[in-house]
Amino acid sequence: MNAISIRSALTALRILIIVLGCMWVVSAINADDPNGAVESLVSLNLYTGAVCVVAILGFGLFHFGQKLATNPKGAMGTLIGFAVFFVAGLIAWVMADTTVTSAMLAGGATVTEEDVKIADASIQFIYILGILAFVSILAVEGKSILKNWL
Repeated sequence: MNAISIRSALTALRILIIVLGCMWVVSAINADDPNGAVESLVSLNLYTGAVCVVAILGFGLFHFGQKLATNPKGAMGTLIGFAVFFVAGLIAWVMADTTVTSAMLAGGATVTEEDVKIADASIQFIYILGILAFVSILAVEGKSILKNWL
């Protein structure tokens, strides 16, 4: 797959995310139920998250297959990335809280423990990925500084 195809696929993905956002705005404006906008937002978040996961896995698997064909040792880095991504998601899911508070129910929306767990796991997953990104930047920069210093 050449650079033009990848760029086109990413543009299509961006357009899909924008369309989903526009659909949510229209449904929120036209909702008769005051909780309709909230439920639409939850649905939009789930759909957008699913699109992002499919994109991550799709591009990752494509690059893994491409590297496996040309450079099998280089494919290990992609495989390790998948493993770290999966383990981070698993840790976030296990650590997620399922407590439904009175503040969540104050608006009158139906909130289940599963909804709370998905939301909490998603937030923790972002935190874990952010911490991992920060640590990897520190490691790469620290290695570069030590290499130039020594």
